[in-house]
Amino acid sequence: MPTELIEAIVTGYTDYRDNDRMLTLFSADRGRIDCKARNCRRSTSPLLACAQPFVFGEFELFSSGERTTVNACDVRETFYPLREDVDRFLIASACTALCNTVVGRESPDEPLFSLLYHTLSFLAYSESEPKDLLIAFLLHYLDHAGYRPTLTECAVCHRDVRADAALFYSAEAGGAVCAACLHSGKPVPKLALEAMRRILLLDHDALVRVVLTDALREQILPLLKASCKRMLGETDHAVLMLDQIG
Repeated sequence: MPTELIEAIVTGYTDYRDNDRMLTLFSADRGRIDCKARNCRRSTSPLLACAQPFVFGEFELFSSGERTTVNACDVRETFYPLREDVDRFLIASACTALCNTVVGRESPDEPLFSLLYHTLSFLAYSESEPKDLLIAFLLHYLDHAGYRPTLTECAVCHRDVRADAALFYSAEAGGAVCAACLHSGKPVPKLALEAMRRILLLDHDALVRVVLTDALREQILPLLKASCKRMLGETDHAVLMLDQIG
């Protein structure tokens, strides 16, 4: 079969045998692609640079039956600064893992690819607080996956709650809940809900503009983690990675 050229981001890998690596690629046009990079762990291998997490490039792939192999790669971006900052690396790893949970094989997904690409770019090269970028990513990720949190009405009774004095958040219900429908729990400041609403209005290339206070980060991030747990399950690999981010 002929080879094909695919633009993709490396969203995961597993070492295989002595020098090989199994790569997970995310392509806007093809979705998830699982492939083998032979001998890529040798110091002289031309595939060494591309068989790394977060690498974006044009991959030359060869398929035979159900097996796909990387022949070559024109590396466009490595997002190398992510490897020099533990917090940014962990957040970038969680974002790629989350993408792997929803991207299907042979399923084009340009919007999610755009979200991941811009998030990795801002994590690597902007001065933005990493957790602000994570919060922005999670909100748009949940929205894309069909789990957009309800923020302007009660997720239970569907009444407009923007004028309510006291509100709660329930991942099980799907978002904001009024005091009449949830009688116990930790209240959610209306400012936190408004911040989430505004972030969801931003395009992916504008997420770098998100600037939150320490208090808002501490209020919003646990809510979005809870929503991811509801969506994927508490034992999902990506969810466990999120739990490592304080």
